[in-house]
Amino acid sequence: MKTCQAKSGFTLFELLTVLALVSVLAWLLAGGADFGGGRAVALQSAQATVANLITVARTKAATSGQPVRLLLQIDPASTVQPVRYLRYLVLQIQNGTGWQALAEDYLPPGVYVVPPAFAANVSGLFAEGVSRWLKSDGSALRSNAFHSDQVTSEAITGGGVEQWVSLNFSPYGNIGLAGQIVLATGRPRPPGSYATGDAPVMLDNAEAVRGLAISAYGVPALLAGRASF
Repeated sequence: MKTCQAKSGFTLFELLTVLALVSVLAWLLAGGADFGGGRAVALQSAQATVANLITVARTKAATSGQPVRLLLQIDPASTVQPVRYLRYLVLQIQNGTGWQALAEDYLPPGVYVVPPAFAANVSGLFAEGVSRWLKSDGSALRSNAFHSDQVTSEAITGGGVEQWVSLNFSPYGNIGLAGQIVLATGRPRPPGSYATGDAPVMLDNAEAVRGLAISAYGVPALLAGRASF
């Protein structure tokens, strides 16, 4: 008689498969992002995508014993791929030859990562004015999981040199300091309506935000609405 042994945890392949399915769902739902509740659905899809990327990063780091990082494009002046701004995420693992890409993904159209404070001081980014983008405790509503010492300028996945910020996972799957990633809806600014270096997008609703709280151990928890931050 054959016996079956239960698997513990998930393989990287299984996690990447889940991530791919979530990305397809986000793409399918994004077509309705401007109609009724479609923007809320796109936000939820983006939240699931980021949560899955973080889970894959943590798991891969812990199982491989190698550093892993999640990169976000934060370069408003990039003319190579302006559509990447605050929407394009790349997962990489460090090996003997440098950083190797594991996965990459765009957030659904109309959804962006609210940048950390040091990358948010660009003209035109907040449609309602900076004073509306505050947490319940009065501090700035920003993605503070990213830190200024994690900024890098590199040519990644076929683009020219662009500015990125990374969330770094140790070989144990930890990130060191707990933090948050904030997701918001927005829209591209019309070409010619802003100067080089100004934000090419405008975030438009400080109340309807979603995101994640990430523990020092790299475990994500979902957040919904400004009051939850």
